[in-house]
Amino acid sequence: AAATDWGRFSAELERSRMLLGWSDFGGARRAATAALAAARSRSDSDAANTAWSAAVVAPLVRARFRSAPDSASPLLPGAEARLDSIVRRTPGKLEPALTLIQAGALALNRPALRDGWRSYYLTDTGDTLHALLAAPRRTIDAAGRQPIAGIMLALVQSRLFQAAAVVALQPDSTGAPLAYHDSSAHDVVAYAGFLRSVERATDAYYQRAAIGQRSTTAWTAALDSAAANLWGTLGEPAPVPRFGDVRFASQLDRRFGALINLGTTAGYSDLHMGHRVLDEHRTVRQYGHSAALRFVALDEMASNGFESWAWDGRAAHGGWGSDSLIVQVRTSYAEGPLRAWDQMNDSAAVARDTRQIAADSIADIARGRTTPVGYFPSVAERLRRDGRRKLRDSLERSGYHGAALRGEFERALGSANLESSIFAHEGRHAVDGTLGITDPAELEYRAKLSEIAFAPEPRLAFGGIMSSNAGDATPHGKANLRVLAGLRDWMKSHADQIAGLDQSAPLLPQLPLLSDAQLRSAAASLDPLARETRRDSSS
Repeated sequence: AAATDWGRFSAELERSRMLLGWSDFGGARRAATAALAAARSRSDSDAANTAWSAAVVAPLVRARFRSAPDSASPLLPGAEARLDSIVRRTPGKLEPALTLIQAGALALNRPALRDGWRSYYLTDTGDTLHALLAAPRRTIDAAGRQPIAGIMLALVQSRLFQAAAVVALQPDSTGAPLAYHDSSAHDVVAYAGFLRSVERATDAYYQRAAIGQRSTTAWTAALDSAAANLWGTLGEPAPVPRFGDVRFASQLDRRFGALINLGTTAGYSDLHMGHRVLDEHRTVRQYGHSAALRFVALDEMASNGFESWAWDGRAAHGGWGSDSLIVQVRTSYAEGPLRAWDQMNDSAAVARDTRQIAADSIADIARGRTTPVGYFPSVAERLRRDGRRKLRDSLERSGYHGAALRGEFERALGSANLESSIFAHEGRHAVDGTLGITDPAELEYRAKLSEIAFAPEPRLAFGGIMSSNAGDATPHGKANLRVLAGLRDWMKSHADQIAGLDQSAPLLPQLPLLSDAQLRSAAASLDPLARETRRDSSS
């Protein structure tokens, strides 16, 4: 592929990532330079510059942990400059922001730390930060006046343990690394090393599992060994717990905000382990019923499960939950609003999407004549496109323009997705849990209806409903087909109220004609709990 014009950039960028994984840092930088020469857009250039910078920063971080010099040190200012340009221009992209944080930690470059931190957490949290991140932000914003210990503590509170350990190993005013004479800094370095051990052991197990060697014996032994080493280093009392023990998980949660889920996903034993950057309690109220819900967002993932590892960036697990606890992997969601903005404002992407929607619309009308209810790609595409445009246009009418418009769009889109997919959908699960409903397909049906009815932007709530799995044997597939069938019936009975509807054509492919109010009303009319509430009110 690298020998072709169309493949050169992608091939060299992937080569750089591969060589970085093999610790061939010089080769990774050369491949990133070749990718930069083949870049055809600003986005391509940013990706290549990020890859080059990562190949500068990674060996320096490794050397810092080993208290050894590294020949890449003279390249660090160039990496910081490249990364800072990216995060200032397009804040919210995770990889360049996190790499800049690490570069800033290496050089104790306080402006770089500040710029990287603000970019890394901007997309999901905006300027109104949860209490867990508000204190470190104040410290980071005033980093120029903070001692080394203050910078380290802010990074710990931000759950950025690798960067915090790099700072803790930086010589302070005494000439010795902070970790040598400060117990909290010593613990941070120990914990960062523990996380690296967990990641290495888990990745090695995933590699074996991917080729059919699913025995977990060596993996669990390595995890238990890492847990025992950490337990002793932190001075915790005997007996030493195993990695999966409740006592171990509880202590790591208390001291470092860690959340551990060691279990089975899709038939594979795996690990989900991250660190709380948001921990919020809400009372969800829907149709006269309420339930308490705890929402936790995780970052600094030591592992996000076998499937996320195997998908290798194409997809990732978004979280997990129970009746009263919802866990979101922040890194799986954070860049979605940025991609949405880029897709809306890239002329080539807009032209490509327009062609695709036109072709899919024709095919969907033909399909709808034989299959009235099912997955129609053009409907999903049009709802997503129209919902994003409506949000952008409303912000422009409110006075946002330029960079401010982009920032507010990304914040509002992230907030809307959180409200519908987490607090409306998962909140409904909590409500139904108090009512004793246990059938998985019924639970998903009700939650998806709430996801539409209580969504700030209902057109953007259909990503998991107008889906290719509609009609399959899973609870989600059954629920999606039932929701879509109900919406079609609502359209049929309210046809005279839908502007532009062609009653002679299949109805469901025309779903985007419904207004936001009609989408909410239709969803509520299908909801058993909403109907029950209306009956109680009328009686």
